[in-house]
Amino acid sequence: METLQKWGNALLDFAYPPHCAVCEADIEAAELLCGSCWAEIVPRRPHSRVEEGGRAFEKVVALGPFTGALQQAIYALKFRNQVRLGRALGERMGQCLAEELAPLDCLLPVPLHPARLRERGFNQSEEIAAGLGAVLGVPVYHGVVRRRKNTRQQALLSAEERRANLRGAFAPVAALPTSVRIGIVDDVWTTGETMAACAQAVRGDRLWAVVLARSGAGDLLT
Repeated sequence: METLQKWGNALLDFAYPPHCAVCEADIEAAELLCGSCWAEIVPRRPHSRVEEGGRAFEKVVALGPFTGALQQAIYALKFRNQVRLGRALGERMGQCLAEELAPLDCLLPVPLHPARLRERGFNQSEEIAAGLGAVLGVPVYHGVVRRRKNTRQQALLSAEERRANLRGAFAPVAALPTSVRIGIVDDVWTTGETMAACAQAVRGDRLWAVVLARSGAGDLLT
C-alpha cells in the first residue's frame, strides 16, 4: 500500500509539478517554498526581537515583519489552504529563535470560533504552534480557552470598535499551572488586542505573545 501511495504521489508530481507557495518557482513537493523564499524568512531586526509586552505579556516575540516572503507565506497558509505551511513556518521560527524562546514551558494557540473553524477547515495558530512546539520540545495545549464570540475583522475597525468587538470574545475552559511560562501563539500581531483578550481568559501572569510576523499600521490581516 505504501509503495502504491509513493507511485501515486510521483505521478501527481509529474502531472502537476509542485510550485513554491510564494513565488511559484518549481520545487520538490516536501519543500513547500523555494530556497530563495525560505532564505528570506529569517529574523530581521528590529521586528524579530524579544521586547516588553505591556500589561498583558511579559514579552512579545516575532520572527519578522509582515512583508515580503513571510507575508505571502502567511496569506498562502490562511487563504490558499496551504495547511502544511503552518507547521513548517512554526518549525522555522523555532529554529531561528530557539535561544530567545527557550524560557517557554508550553504553547497555547489562539482559538478560532467554531463557525470560522468550519469555514476554514483548520486553525492556522494550531498548525504554527505544532511546528514550534516540536522544535522547542514543549507541549502545546488545546481547549484551555475557547472563542465564544465570532468577532468581526479587527483591522477594518476603529480603536473603540476593536475593543468592543473583542469584549467577552474568549472564555476560560481549563486552568494551567500559574508557575509555567506560556507562549500564546498567533500568526500576525497587528494591534495586539486579539492576543491581549485571549491572555485575559488564560489568567496567567507569565505570558508571552509569540507570532510569525508583526504588522505595520497599513497592513490588513486578521
